[in-house]
Amino acid sequence: MIASNVMTKNPISLLQKGTIKDAIKLFHSTRFHDFPVVDEQDRPVGSISARAILHAAVPAYASEKLLAAMEGGPDIPSVYHNLENLAEKTIAEIMDQEIHLVHGNTPTSAVAAMLTHLHRDTSNIFVVDDQDKLIGTISARDIVCRKID
Repeated sequence: MIASNVMTKNPISLLQKGTIKDAIKLFHSTRFHDFPVVDEQDRPVGSISARAILHAAVPAYASEKLLAAMEGGPDIPSVYHNLENLAEKTIAEIMDQEIHLVHGNTPTSAVAAMLTHLHRDTSNIFVVDDQDKLIGTISARDIVCRKID
């Protein structure tokens, strides 16, 4: 079995020059938690996740101890204010540039091993063609849920 047999074809992606507002709209209208980010030639250059956007919006002073103390406390309006301020920033400013690429002929066992070692916000491996253009994504779910004959 190879990557092209299990990948999700024609994945939804965002342009690196797009805005955080574009990403938030896409998160709102889909069930996905992260998306590939591509350049103008449709080559993957990063990924953007809802968690990365939230990380950028949470005030830097909000340590884990402070958050634990605030668990039963009032809302933090600054998070929402910060999200509004992030809206016009480009995706390139927040995206994770550490991505994992494979070609369609990569064995799924190799992709599965890569997926088990991801330590970033994305949960996908990106599949590219011979021109390094994005043609698919593979998540752990894609491999685990493949129909067994």
